[in-house]
Amino acid sequence: MRKPPLSLALTMTLALLAAGAWLGWRWLHPPPIQVGLVAWTASAAVVGSSEMNAGDLFLEEHPDTRIRLLPLDDEWKPARTPGVIRDAMARGVRFFVSTHPSNCAVASLGLFADGRALMINTASTSPVLTGRDDFLLRITPDAIQEQHAIARQVAGWPGSRLLVLQDTGNLAYTDPAFAAFASELAALSRWQIVHRKLAISKFRPDDERALLAEPYDALYILAGSYQTAIGNLAQMFHTAHPQAPILLTPWARSPAILDTAGDTIDSLVMCSQHPSRRADPVLDGYFRRFHTRFGYEPHAMTIEVRQALELLDRAFQQGYDTPESVKRYLLSVPRHQTS
Repeated sequence: MRKPPLSLALTMTLALLAAGAWLGWRWLHPPPIQVGLVAWTASAAVVGSSEMNAGDLFLEEHPDTRIRLLPLDDEWKPARTPGVIRDAMARGVRFFVSTHPSNCAVASLGLFADGRALMINTASTSPVLTGRDDFLLRITPDAIQEQHAIARQVAGWPGSRLLVLQDTGNLAYTDPAFAAFASELAALSRWQIVHRKLAISKFRPDDERALLAEPYDALYILAGSYQTAIGNLAQMFHTAHPQAPILLTPWARSPAILDTAGDTIDSLVMCSQHPSRRADPVLDGYFRRFHTRFGYEPHAMTIEVRQALELLDRAFQQGYDTPESVKRYLLSVPRHQTS
């Protein structure tokens, strides 16, 4: 066999060296990965800005992350959510973090059935999402778990007549939530429930004044989406029942609602998946850093956004970069420890 000419051999050697150098560079510098952050980015006050700023703070504190955030505004409308996600998938986005309520998650469930994309959901509690082997993963308890815990709390209170105001704006959450709460409370206590459905977003004080003035020992506002009108309802009830506790869901834990509630604040019982920042220096440190960076107090869901981004970042760092491999990795670890 004849040897190749020296120039050809040199060319081949240089090509191999270049290919090796490129592969080495790619190994040391893996390409960035787009992650769609599905939120109501144009929402008023703190909700949309908190979630986006939570992503900004994560990126600033993790300059070596492969994550590149893509804001996706679904306006928390179930008719809009699937299209927003589908358009991002058409542009090559395979990973998502969502902060929308249950009705939006249920509407987009089919997009995460086959492994084309993976979603980490931070806020949707509908039992419709529970027990499925798909690519929509949640880092919050479902409504059954949540409401059973809340009912156990109420069962220990003094009193016998409870007013429950159920929001109709997100029935995918509030319908199963009320059913779970009412059945658990009935099994544990003798509380009598007075149940009223209303659209919190269209709340008009004169429509509810007579109902709120009736005799009650406590109020449970079964509503979420951080609607500021929750604070108005609490304040009206407090005026008629200054000694009665007022229970809010974890999805009403917002500075804007507390501001609206005014002097009702001492009667509010705030449910949460997390300890109080005053009892947990790690959470307090996070909120302090957030306030120092952006100049305002975020709502509580920024914690879940941060957790979701840390989980994806950890998977990407270990070389898992497809929906299938990330799902396999996340579910293979019995307990994840985030910051």
